[in-house]
Amino acid sequence: MKKIIKKQFWFNLFKLIKKGILTRKKQGIILIIVSVSIGLYLGLGSSLLGFLFLAFAFYDWDNRVIGVLALISLTSCPFLLEFNQDVIAEQMATYAFFFLTIVVVLQLIEYKRHTELFIKDKNEEK
Repeated sequence: MKKIIKKQFWFNLFKLIKKGILTRKKQGIILIIVSVSIGLYLGLGSSLLGFLFLAFAFYDWDNRVIGVLALISLTSCPFLLEFNQDVIAEQMATYAFFFLTIVVVLQLIEYKRHTELFIKDKNEEK
């Protein structure tokens, strides 16, 4: 968790994002087309969540960022409920669920892509 808080982590992440977008332009075009299609069919919220999921899946970015968004959404719920903002709190809880689901699916994708990394970590524990 300490790694996410450091400023250097965010600088490296944004460099990785910029590099991914500039080198994989075809995937970016597909990403935008699919996101706009989802947006026209299901709405803006679904489009943004779909865009976020596909961007992290296509470009193989660090999915802990979405985990942080899930934690922020989840921790905002009690405060919103305390200030009688029930509708917003319910929406934030829904977003937290979606973000957590996205993180789990991205972890499964990462495991399928880079199985050797998980095997190496398992061997280091012994």
